[in-house]
Amino acid sequence: MKAEEINKQEVYRYLGYRGGARPDEETAERIDRCITQIADAAEPRRAVKRMPLTVCPDEEDTLLFGGMRVKSRNLSHHLAGCTELVVFAATVGIGVDRLIKRASISGMADAAILQAAGAAAVEAVCDQIEEEAGRQAAEDGLMARRRFSPGYGDFALSHQPEVLSMVNAAKLTGITLTDGYLMVPSKSVTAVIGLCSEKTCDTGAC
Repeated sequence: MKAEEINKQEVYRYLGYRGGARPDEETAERIDRCITQIADAAEPRRAVKRMPLTVCPDEEDTLLFGGMRVKSRNLSHHLAGCTELVVFAATVGIGVDRLIKRASISGMADAAILQAAGAAAVEAVCDQIEEEAGRQAAEDGLMARRRFSPGYGDFALSHQPEVLSMVNAAKLTGITLTDGYLMVPSKSVTAVIGLCSEKTCDTGAC
C-alpha cells in the first residue's frame, strides 16, 4: 500500500485534531513516519459481491439478502428504494496488528498514531470499493448509497458471521471473528452499499 493512499486528515481526525487544529511540526513528522510504517505493513485484501435486495413483505423494517434476514430500522431507512446490494469485507492485514502490538508493548508513544493510521488505511480501501461500486452502478443506470456497516445504529454485530460468509471472506481476505463478533485482523471492515434507480433513490440517503 502506498503512504499517499492513506488520508492524513483522517489520521489527524482519529487523533482528535478537529476544527482546523493541526499537530505541531515534530508531531506531524512523527505522524508521517507512522503512516509510512502502516503503509509498508499493510496487505490490503477484499471480498466483494453484488446481490438482490428484498424488503420482507410480512415484517416491518426487515430486509432479505444473501440468504440473511435483517431486522433494522436504520438499515431499512438507509436502503429505502434499493433493489440490489454490494456486500463487502476489507482488511489491511495482520501485519498492521503486529506493528501496533509491538509499539504498544514497548511503550512507544507511536502506538496511538499507528492505531489511527491503521484505521485510516482500511477506510481508504473501503473508499476505493465504494468508488468502484458507484462507477459500476452508473454503467447500469443506477446510483450507489454510502456504505453502512454492522454495528452502526441497530444493524446488529451479530450479523457479522453471515456477512463474512456470503462474500467468502475467510478464504479471500483471511478475516475471522472473535466470540464477540470482533474481526481479526482488527483493521477490517464489512459493509453494504445499496443500489437504486434515480427515480427510487432517496437523495437524503445517497
